[in-house]
Amino acid sequence: MMYTWPEVWKLRTELYKFLGNCLLEPLSASTTKTFEGKVWESFPLEPANRQMESGLGQLRKCTEGLKIMAPNEARQEVMVEYTILFLGPGRPKAPPWESVYRTEGQLLFSRTTYEVRKILADNGLEMVEKNHQPEDHIGIELLALALMSENVQDVQEWKEQKTRIGRQASFIDEHLLSWIPGLCKDAKQNGSVGYYGGLIELIWGILLWDRELLQEFLTQGEDLAGILV
Repeated sequence: MMYTWPEVWKLRTELYKFLGNCLLEPLSASTTKTFEGKVWESFPLEPANRQMESGLGQLRKCTEGLKIMAPNEARQEVMVEYTILFLGPGRPKAPPWESVYRTEGQLLFSRTTYEVRKILADNGLEMVEKNHQPEDHIGIELLALALMSENVQDVQEWKEQKTRIGRQASFIDEHLLSWIPGLCKDAKQNGSVGYYGGLIELIWGILLWDRELLQEFLTQGEDLAGILV
């Protein structure tokens, strides 16, 4: 499928917002239907790398199994996995915070937390109190990308667009891609139904795809800014 750059920014905004909410509120009204499988069968991106292909494949396989259960039972199975991986009791099996993976002592609220907090503030994103999460939670970092992508849509001037896209590329490199491989490994090794392992592997692949896409935008000339990609 071919997209113009404005369509790409809109797609990225919607995609990262959806994925971020999947990891912040697993049983919210906007994400519960993902357990039924239709979302993954009609996913808007074709796999562009091994991680996207493997993650989508696992999600489709997992949701096929969930569909044969009663809806409440399926939701319960997914919630149990979410709790084991990301909440506890005790230490989560796949801690969803960047600082845990990037500090020697696996600490919360390290330097990376405050770096992401500043990036959120610079982009006008305020924490919603009900989440009670450090700013370097995987879901919040994805929502930050959604907001940054949305902000690009409001800019017509080429140089400013390029500056904002460069910031997003740096955020992906310096934050999300620096720790999502470890998070994916832990989620796949410790999951009970395999839903979140597949989801995080898909997100990893999307970030790799997106990083290449942003680089393509950054290296093309102003006269090609509206060309289909």
